[in-house]
Amino acid sequence: MASPNLNMRDPIIYRIMHTTHHRTGDDWCIYPMYDYAHPLGDAYEKITHSICTLEFEDHRPLYDWVVQHCDCDPAPHQYEFARLGLTRTIMSKRYLLKLVEEGVVSGWDDPRMPTISGLRRRGYTPESIRDFSARIGVAKANSEVDVRLLEHCVREHLGAVAQRRMAVLDPLKVTISNYEPAGEVMQSKNMPQDKESTDVRDVPFSGEIYIEREDFMEDPPGKFFRLKPGKEVRLIGAYIIKCDEVIKDDDGNITELICSHDPDSKTGGPTAGRKVKGTLHWVDAKTALPCEVRLYDYLLTEETEGDFMDRLNPDSVTTMSGALIEQAGADASPGDKFQFMRQGYYSVDPDSTDEKKVFNRIVSLKDSFSRTLTQ
Repeated sequence: MASPNLNMRDPIIYRIMHTTHHRTGDDWCIYPMYDYAHPLGDAYEKITHSICTLEFEDHRPLYDWVVQHCDCDPAPHQYEFARLGLTRTIMSKRYLLKLVEEGVVSGWDDPRMPTISGLRRRGYTPESIRDFSARIGVAKANSEVDVRLLEHCVREHLGAVAQRRMAVLDPLKVTISNYEPAGEVMQSKNMPQDKESTDVRDVPFSGEIYIEREDFMEDPPGKFFRLKPGKEVRLIGAYIIKCDEVIKDDDGNITELICSHDPDSKTGGPTAGRKVKGTLHWVDAKTALPCEVRLYDYLLTEETEGDFMDRLNPDSVTTMSGALIEQAGADASPGDKFQFMRQGYYSVDPDSTDEKKVFNRIVSLKDSFSRTLTQ
């Protein structure tokens, strides 16, 4: 055992307080200090490697002195490493407690919190967190890791294991004027990324559907490959449709689109291979289920100076209460994870009920970090 630091001067190892304790009442008046209880606790629990952050490096001489003079066998040893810092993320327990106590977040398991319960509720998987930890390693110098690397690891894992569903967050009604059947059932692969998988689900289709409101523009800019008046797009797993008419309310807001479809353009049909620029997701108006979707963003803005409370992101959560999900979403249970096609990755929140599912956005589909790596 290394000799104790000769500069260590009379450390305080316990304090006497004649005050009622919130747990033990008046049974005790002597309380050990952390620097005294820490090494003894490690020794009694047979801990060999006590991992601390760098600010505890100055405390190690006392740690070694205690385990040496208390005849701890085997003697534990303290190792110091840099704490993990993530951009646009609050990591301090003291600051996180302030957010909870002041109601900035809903609790310790709020999906915006970097706690185990918060990450689990958000939908982050253990596999992705282990992958992230392996990539960044450990260091002896304080630094900050780009949070986009963690999101990249989450996308990579969920991209391989998450089933696909279609959901519309801001619905716009589409009526297909020349669709004659009462309805039909399409089939869509749950895991299209797995070429060998034969797992499919039924997706109802009728003459009334909903698309994402942002997927239509009356007067779009160039290279807008979604729906506009007179333009054709393909519906995922269904037909090619063309916008023929735009219906508005008295205030000029678009309330409905009247479209026509190519009945031969379904998979296997004579014109199924016809090329059109633009593919949209959709849900069937008759069978789609109402749901709530919570879009989470970073807790902090991009500002790096000033008090963290002044840097809180006012748009760290957006709730889409009028969203719709395809019929297969009825079987989703809390903790289940899906890729909403063209949207992102989502997890079922414990707030869900049989009448209305609640989904938390884990990460979007867009991955700017991997593009940064290749530049």
